[in-house]
Amino acid sequence: MFFKKRRKNIKNNLCKLAKKTDIPLNIIKDQTHYEFNSNKEIIIEGCRGILQYEENIVRLNMKNMITIFCGRKLSIKCLTEDSLIITGFITSVEFSI
Repeated sequence: MFFKKRRKNIKNNLCKLAKKTDIPLNIIKDQTHYEFNSNKEIIIEGCRGILQYEENIVRLNMKNMITIFCGRKLSIKCLTEDSLIITGFITSVEFSI
């Protein structure tokens, strides 16, 4: 339920942004969105797959890169087709091509 409401809000905001900037919506829509709640939780939209999932590391396949979350007691709290929530104590985030 959380993601449905969240997606609707994000979609509305993306439509507004596309109109204001004259950037096609399909280009904006394919971007990855990260939302941190302190270092205890991160909401990720635009994920294409989980490459590695362990207690201390989560590697995700994004559109043009791989994102690596390191920390302690990491877990995936919620998972949908292209979104997920990671909880735990996040100590670092790395991006690689």
